[in-house]
Amino acid sequence: MTTTAPPPAPPPDPSSAPAPLSPLLHARLEAAHLCPETGLLVLPFYIGRRLLLAAGLGPHVTGLGFVPRLPRARATSAHPLVAAMRAHLVDHRVRSILLQDGALHLTFDPPDDALPGARLSLRVGRRGQASVSSPSGATVVWPLDPEGAPPRDGVDPSRWISSTEDLERHGLTMVEASDARALDLLRTGLLRAAKAKLKALERRAEAVRQDLARLQDAPRLQKIGRLLVAQGNKVPKGATRATLDDWEEGGTIEVTLAPDKPAKAQAETFFQKARRLQRGAAVMEKRLAETEHAWETVFPLVDAIAEAPADPAALDALAEQAKRAGVSASEIEAASRGKASRQQDKERRPYHTFRDALGRTILVGRGGKDNDELITRHARPHDLWLHAKNIHGAHVIVPLDKGQNCPAELLVDAGTLAAHFSDARGENACEVSYVERRHVRKPRKSAPGAVTFDREKILVVRVEPERLARLLASKQEG
Repeated sequence: MTTTAPPPAPPPDPSSAPAPLSPLLHARLEAAHLCPETGLLVLPFYIGRRLLLAAGLGPHVTGLGFVPRLPRARATSAHPLVAAMRAHLVDHRVRSILLQDGALHLTFDPPDDALPGARLSLRVGRRGQASVSSPSGATVVWPLDPEGAPPRDGVDPSRWISSTEDLERHGLTMVEASDARALDLLRTGLLRAAKAKLKALERRAEAVRQDLARLQDAPRLQKIGRLLVAQGNKVPKGATRATLDDWEEGGTIEVTLAPDKPAKAQAETFFQKARRLQRGAAVMEKRLAETEHAWETVFPLVDAIAEAPADPAALDALAEQAKRAGVSASEIEAASRGKASRQQDKERRPYHTFRDALGRTILVGRGGKDNDELITRHARPHDLWLHAKNIHGAHVIVPLDKGQNCPAELLVDAGTLAAHFSDARGENACEVSYVERRHVRKPRKSAPGAVTFDREKILVVRVEPERLARLLASKQEG
């Protein structure tokens, strides 16, 4: 989109309108529909009957014509060209139609007689272009050349308007070509989004399996705790390693210790780690079962999409199945428009996104450097920052509006995630610090993830397995 001074408007001479387009004179423009992926612009006019004028701006659809129906794929009102037309042309009547300089120009009646009318200029062809000139002189142009400057090269529109029959025949070809292209893009987008979901589920399942594999370490940790209780008094004070006799299976076990505590006193640390692993088993097993079920739902969907006919009803049904399987509508739309590109894949976010029961966002840092980026580049001063108190763990951010207090349930959900993504994972309860992001500081040359903060508040989180499972299931991959 660009704003420039409009070219001089031609004299509003209705008699110069090409005969096949003359029915549009004094007709009221009802709406504006654009399919950006194919370049088809459809304008519904009404003057006793409805006429749909279509302009093919390229690269996939070109020319001029009267179409029998609206295109299948249409941009939202937020598209700059559609927004400009809704603001300056819709609900106004056509004053004049003129072919000039290889373009079709439509001038509309002004809202105020003291102002000139708005103007729509259409250059059709594979490198076509549309521009809307408002009464105040601003012009919105779409699409722009890669260099960002109009005009583009169009094709003389007179070749398509020799007769009304030619306009209708070519219009039908245009809308069919646009719909075929839109269906092809939808299939491609569905397939890409479903495959991405499948890979995300595979990654999630593998991560949960790795967590479950750690449970096998619980018996060993319990054994070390028992041996420390029995033999800890023999370990020298300040030792960082100890060799314990394995009375159960024979031989010895090498153990790493903290030098600032007596060896016997560290037995409870190993018992605690074992209990933590065992308590997390139910949550992890449930999440693995849910992930595997989701994978089994999406896997056949990929084959069904690849083999589906180019039929609107079939693809729409598959799109609904994909949404029910957890593929978001925005992912499908972005993929079908080519926006889920390799560039997006390269743009790794430093956080995972979770949702509470009402769909509100909670951001959890991925790791040390990611935690730093989350709080310094993504969190706003009035957002809420949470972290497991005095324990190594992820930084958690709750995005809030300025002056907004964090709702109690959202706070508990965020605190639950802060506890889970910390060394307190598996504990029944955990203290969580929380403050506004404005009170968190990253000291210079500090270790990744290390911060200081003041005005601390403490939330004691009692981890509820059902709440945790709901939050983990809401994770948005990517």
